[in-house]
Amino acid sequence: MTKKILLTLSSVIVAVLFWYYFGAVSILKDNSSSFSKLQCVSYAPFAKDESPFLFDSGLVISSDKVKEDLKLLSKYTDCIRTYSTVGLEMIPAIARENNLKMLMGAWVSKDKVQTKQELDTLIKLASENQDIVRAVIVGNEVLLRGDTSDVQLTEYLKQVKTALPNTKVTYADVWEFWLKHPTIRESTDFVTIHILPYWEDEPMGIKRAIGHLADVRGEVESILKDKNILIGETGWPSEGRMREDALPSKINQALFVREFVQLANKNNWNYNIIEAFDQPWKRVSEGAVGGFWGLFDKDRNDKNVFAGDVSNFPNYKYLAFGTLTLILLFSFLLKNKEISTKRLIAFSSINTIFAILFVLQIEQYNLTARTTLEEIWAFLILAVHIAIYYFFLLNIVKNKENDSIPVSLFYSSAILMAITNIGLAFDGRYKNFEIYIFAISAISFLWAYRNKIHELNFGKFEKALSLVVLISSAYALYNETIVNIFSNTWIIITLVFAFILNRGSKGINFCQIRELSIYVLVFFAAFFTLKYGFTDNKEIATQCNLYAGTLTCKIKDLIGAYIYFGYLGVTAFIITLIALVLNKKITTLIALAASSCAIVLSNPFLGSIGFIICTYFLTKNKD
Repeated sequence: MTKKILLTLSSVIVAVLFWYYFGAVSILKDNSSSFSKLQCVSYAPFAKDESPFLFDSGLVISSDKVKEDLKLLSKYTDCIRTYSTVGLEMIPAIARENNLKMLMGAWVSKDKVQTKQELDTLIKLASENQDIVRAVIVGNEVLLRGDTSDVQLTEYLKQVKTALPNTKVTYADVWEFWLKHPTIRESTDFVTIHILPYWEDEPMGIKRAIGHLADVRGEVESILKDKNILIGETGWPSEGRMREDALPSKINQALFVREFVQLANKNNWNYNIIEAFDQPWKRVSEGAVGGFWGLFDKDRNDKNVFAGDVSNFPNYKYLAFGTLTLILLFSFLLKNKEISTKRLIAFSSINTIFAILFVLQIEQYNLTARTTLEEIWAFLILAVHIAIYYFFLLNIVKNKENDSIPVSLFYSSAILMAITNIGLAFDGRYKNFEIYIFAISAISFLWAYRNKIHELNFGKFEKALSLVVLISSAYALYNETIVNIFSNTWIIITLVFAFILNRGSKGINFCQIRELSIYVLVFFAAFFTLKYGFTDNKEIATQCNLYAGTLTCKIKDLIGAYIYFGYLGVTAFIITLIALVLNKKITTLIALAASSCAIVLSNPFLGSIGFIICTYFLTKNKD
């Protein structure tokens, strides 16, 4: 009994020290002498439950809320950058009340009617508020998104310059697109470039980010032969998925902003920081990371980016409490049980590690889950893994070789992992690596099946699933490169599952699933051809910018919208359900094709569910 108490207390102490170290010790110390005020900050007036997409549904921005926001920002900057005008007409007057200047932006899009309304409103507001408008920005990353051509953009710029002869006019885009379209400079009064090291095609880690930014600015100045440059957007996210070695974190965000502002002040650069407040609505299109670029959080709480100590886990006390709750809860499995010292040490070690991993995953889901569907998905994964956690500890306590974690839990975890893995492989740019929770199942099943893989007696489905996991893992690794520690850890976890699935089905060789493999290869080859030959073809996109009304462009836009809103995945899933009801090979193959299409064309969540269901029935019928 004494050993049990001592080891449980040891687990508690380790957990407390773990969270204390990462919450209160590993912090960025205050450097309040770095700067006083920022030159300019991007401002979007949306509250945590609001979005610009809600304007069509009758959203009205609260003037009182804007007043509160700009009063707060006036303490930290003398200027705000806006991106749109329609629905935000009250901002200039409130900015003036708070002694704020403006870089006033108009949203330019494919919708020419909406664009005209934006430009007309921009011209009106800029004319009426010349005393506070430093410049107007006609369009934001329009060329990057492919929303219009450089020819059409030039026409918009000329229109605004003619209407506002006494106001400086510019266009804002990622720096590469200024180099690709240098003639845009002829229609602007100065160059506005975005340099976001996290979002680069080759992401830059925090140690290289500032140096890279300085190099890029110098390169743009050299090529365009123009020193009149505004860094229109730069910053760093405080949360989100790692891209290569670029890690979002609260500490890295503060480091980046503090170091950048010092460098900008030293070199007399003009700049604007993105952004004032976290914008949760951006998470829908950019993943979790999109909602965490603010200097203040969604509730307007200071993140201490400017000054003060910064912790990556400021809520570490709550996380520690959750961890201790799990440790103590599962320690009741030891009650009235005789257990050897060796197994008691193993129990306490695993209980501590799993409790920390479980709470880390809860914290990640708290940040990343943005829709009801994602919340249900998170709950499902957590429920499966708390059961795995329980059975693993129970088997240590029982010390019976014939006992194991129920194989149904292995299937559940393996399928959840496969769906996640396919998503990371084919649409992983905005998805987080759920390494903490799946590490629990990988460790558990390696232990559970260490001496009894031969007893699993898996069939064709498991063999096929092992191949799917292996190929999607290789594709994910290719996309992420080996410098991403989160990606590497995830790949190790998936390979554990692939190993168990493959060894458990050693009685099945790959020739026995040859027919299914051929179908899958044909489907994926066809849809990759569609993707890179049509939907993502840059030459076609360029032509459509110039001649948007052609049949080809209309079809491309229709397919693009179908993919963007997730309808392709929904369609694939519905076809799968129909195939299950009809229970015919031909309909199942059609569903497999539809699911493969959804996966390749960036609707992998429902697509992968349909794909796995079809794979199961196509292999089950032959077992």
